Amino acid sequence: MDNQKSYKIVVRSKKMRNIRGASPAEVAKKVALKLLVKNIYNMYFSIIEIKTNKIIHYQSNKIELVRPYHKNGKLVKYRIVVKKMGKQVGGTYQPNLEDENDPIFQFFSRERFDISFEETEHFGRIIHIKDLSKKNCLQIIFKTLNSSGNDYIELFKLNRCHFQGSSNLKTLIEYAKYLKNILKIKLNVIFLEDASIIPDTKIFLWLLSILTTGESWYNRFGFINEDYEMEKKHNHKIIQMNIMDFIRDCKSKTKYDINESCNQKITLFFEKYNRSKSVKDVFIEIKNQLKEKRISIEDYHAIVIMFQIIQFSDVIKYNPFIYYTIPEINS
Repeated sequence: MDNQKSYKIVVRSKKMRNIRGASPAEVAKKVALKLLVKNIYNMYFSIIEIKTNKIIHYQSNKIELVRPYHKNGKLVKYRIVVKKMGKQVGGTYQPNLEDENDPIFQFFSRERFDISFEETEHFGRIIHIKDLSKKNCLQIIFKTLNSSGNDYIELFKLNRCHFQGSSNLKTLIEYAKYLKNILKIKLNVIFLEDASIIPDTKIFLWLLSILTTGESWYNRFGFINEDYEMEKKHNHKIIQMNIMDFIRDCKSKTKYDINESCNQKITLFFEKYNRSKSVKDVFIEIKNQLKEKRISIEDYHAIVIMFQIIQFSDVIKYNPFIYYTIPEINS
């Protein structure tokens, strides 16, 4: 992470406050997150969480982000200017894999895990934590905001391996607590983007979890954002809706292109379920069918289409940029 560039976002329009009530600062933070994760990894922003619409256009050869939106039926544009702020200083803590007493081995023992470094151009030093068959379990990155030391751990990837993902995530949390409270490493959060899908499918795992429980899998481990309570309350109300009312609502609000073929597949699929059931009950049944691999090719295609419709309708609320706040523990 040495010598990476740091930037701040400067907002140039008061009109941004008209977009879903978002303030200029909120929009700027969202832009920062999108750039950090999706576009230019060698940029750096000390931003954790915010919600607004997605970036519509990014000009990589300029310092301006141009984003159109509609107001009173008319297309309006505003600009966000990215300004260079200096250089990011390399982190002060990285595990020492040559030292058998390094604390990482207290949590991810050599008897169960294989740990290695990968130096990358855009992401810095990635720590690979694999099972002994060399399957990736976790990939983490220690990051820092300034010369005073590490500020957070980015959970770059969490994969299924020989061990359960939940136990690996809990172990990472305990490792972070130890570094912060025992070794006094400057760590505030574990940060991630929830892009989870069901393995070997195009079905969003985070969305399936919300549809069946009201919150994502990561939410249950304490990974949240500032709007978590609002999102949870909203989603719990939504999944109690009648399934047919929910589907109609999603179809009417989605930006997904629903052609006649897609409509027919969805209709045929949901005719198999009791129309009086709730969203939660129906998707629990779907989840069990997926788990037990009792889904035909036709049904699988219908489910994928339905998930895309739900995702692009904004009926379910979820900001995938989430973080776990590492607590202070009295010793």
